[in-house]
Amino acid sequence: RWYLKTIALQLVAETFAVSLFKMMSESARDPVLGTVCKRILQDESRHMGFGMLSLPKVVSEASEAERRELEDYTCFALEKTLLGFFPLEAYQDAGFSPAQIDEAKRYRRETAASNDYAPFRKYFKRDLHGSMVANLARLGLLTDRVRPRLEKLGVTLPAS
Repeated sequence: RWYLKTIALQLVAETFAVSLFKMMSESARDPVLGTVCKRILQDESRHMGFGMLSLPKVVSEASEAERRELEDYTCFALEKTLLGFFPLEAYQDAGFSPAQIDEAKRYRRETAASNDYAPFRKYFKRDLHGSMVANLARLGLLTDRVRPRLEKLGVTLPAS
């Protein structure tokens, strides 16, 4: 079931990366950083393109059960990406104490709640959601079953 990994990596994660590096390349004040971000953007775009080329046939030929699995996994990957997740095991493996892990969680919450990066987040979110929705629609995964789950995540959807 290679297609589940392709959804998580080439559809969700790479769309996230494309939006991020696009925003960074456009807003970089340092010309070297802007150039590096543009090159990374090209690479991430190729990765996303692989998913967009390899998934349509899988989706169109999926049985009802397989389609539900594809939809559920897409929503799961988007939930983890958009809502964030805390890599507890990575912190534990690195030897962080429970108190240090709690401090890292607190810092992440406070940083996310601050308005320091609000304009960046606003435009990034708009670009990410637009790209993600367009890609899901092209693949046939923007279904009546998926739409309410995306709306619950705060994703702006076009009228159906």
